[in-house]
Amino acid sequence: MRVMPPELVTWLMGYVSDAAAADGYDVDVVGAEPEDLAVPLPRPLIVIRIDPGSRLDWTTFDRSVGASVLGGSKNAPTPIVDLALWLASVLFDDELPLATGSPIARVDFDGCNGPYAVTEELDVARQYMTAQYVVEGSW
Repeated sequence: MRVMPPELVTWLMGYVSDAAAADGYDVDVVGAEPEDLAVPLPRPLIVIRIDPGSRLDWTTFDRSVGASVLGGSKNAPTPIVDLALWLASVLFDDELPLATGSPIARVDFDGCNGPYAVTEELDVARQYMTAQYVVEGSW
């Protein structure tokens, strides 16, 4: 049987954008870091990327998500750290499978790591985290 993996990054971008707006965060959420990234950023940037994984069974796939939060400056990282902690709460939420339209069947907590600071060449604070999911395909 042919089963297509879900387009997880698009769903997560919309979900995170909606959650940010509901919680009062003015952020940009993208699926790839802009090649022309320049500072200062007008508002914090959340970058969500998906690492392909294996097919687990007939309809499910293993997926790892990497998320970066960029903004502010290296000398004043606290607002970005706080935003990254908020994002971790969203991406690590065990109720993600219950969200409307969610392709996520299960959050694998062993693959939920971070957030932690990442060295950056630009004068911007950067936090990174990973999340691990089992996702449902479609046929």
